[in-house]
Amino acid sequence: MADVNTVIIISDKQEFISQVSQKLVLLRNLDKVSSCSIDEVQTVFDAVNPNVIILHCVNNNISALNLIKKIKKQKNYNNIPILFVNENCSRETVIEAFDNGISDILFMPIIDYELLIRVIWCLQKNETAMSIESRTNFLTTLGIVQAESGVYSQKYCDEFLKNEIAQTKKYSQKACLLLISPDKKYPDYKNPQDFISVLKKSTRLNDSIVIKDLDKYYIYLQKTKLNGAYSVFERINQNLGIDSGANAGVVEIQEQKFEDITEALEAALEKASENTNSLIVASDFYSNNNKNSGYIEQNVHSQSSGGIISNSTQSTDSAEYSQSTAFDKNSVKLFNQAYSRKLKVVVEPVFRKYESILKIKSEDFAINSYVGNKSLFSVSSGVISATMLLEYDGIEHTTVRLTITENDQKRLFETDTIDFTILDYRKLSMMLSELIDKFIIILKKRS
Repeated sequence: MADVNTVIIISDKQEFISQVSQKLVLLRNLDKVSSCSIDEVQTVFDAVNPNVIILHCVNNNISALNLIKKIKKQKNYNNIPILFVNENCSRETVIEAFDNGISDILFMPIIDYELLIRVIWCLQKNETAMSIESRTNFLTTLGIVQAESGVYSQKYCDEFLKNEIAQTKKYSQKACLLLISPDKKYPDYKNPQDFISVLKKSTRLNDSIVIKDLDKYYIYLQKTKLNGAYSVFERINQNLGIDSGANAGVVEIQEQKFEDITEALEAALEKASENTNSLIVASDFYSNNNKNSGYIEQNVHSQSSGGIISNSTQSTDSAEYSQSTAFDKNSVKLFNQAYSRKLKVVVEPVFRKYESILKIKSEDFAINSYVGNKSLFSVSSGVISATMLLEYDGIEHTTVRLTITENDQKRLFETDTIDFTILDYRKLSMMLSELIDKFIIILKKRS
């Protein structure tokens, strides 16, 4: 840690500033403590170059959250660690603060030693960030890191990945490698720089993004298993928005040769690109003494059937391999973790969205929803009701049932079983939106 350091305390309460300032006196290697209100931050920044920021947030103060965003957007300050002090803030505020880039959090009342430990940790993180920035600038000068995007360049792609994989194997760590590209079937296709920005936003600081080719990128996920890679893929598609998407192949790094890994990923991405928002797992592709045993396909090819639900069929390059591995203990665990994540980031937000839409349309609608292995969304008005039922089979498929009834007589009934990984935010929204539209049309005709 440096010989001298500067800490800025930001709070609208003078009592808090005095309390923290007195505790920081016990900290060694501290040169200066400055303080200001949230509105005075820029003036202090112009006069002082801080190593750590202590930000006090009371009762979900939106100004504190906006300040975090502002600091992280400024080139000279975006690497400064922010220690967020929570006083009567909600869980949502804390999560948003972390999403916006804070480094650590403290809860009131403050304990002396805890404050000192966390400030020291933030000071160490500041030094690490400065060291990384210096090395990144050097790599940029050499052309290893692309200046405009900050990711590893295509020229050094293979060399970088070989080194990362060798380090992972040397220390027997878990890691995954994604090969990802934007889905050009979407109307709002992202150009390379916009797509890279989403990838950077969706990954951790110690994950690495490497340009493989035009519109193809490797993402090296340190200390990550397949379920973690799936979460990253979901986050990427969520950050791309409803009108954009991505497809990817993924390999969990084990003892494969580098050439085998890249070949498996190319095959997985090619298969994934036939679909929409598809992630295909190619792990163990060269198991059993490097014999090409095929790969597990986690997504399916779907074509429109003309109804609300698209028909889906599953295909694999090796039926024998699929049967021997698809339902083992690890696969079932992975599928269950992935489905839990799907419920959280796709099903629940879509249900909440259409609950709000329907409440605006009419106060007379009776709306019910439930999210779980059996997820239900229903809306009714008088004798007419519409229902979406999603039922997970516990392994890899979800049965979707769409029903509209009038006087207990079915006006619409569609059902299909699909691979749940293709059930993204956009697809589920379209299905539910069409069901609701048909429900409202029947209501209008009846009136």
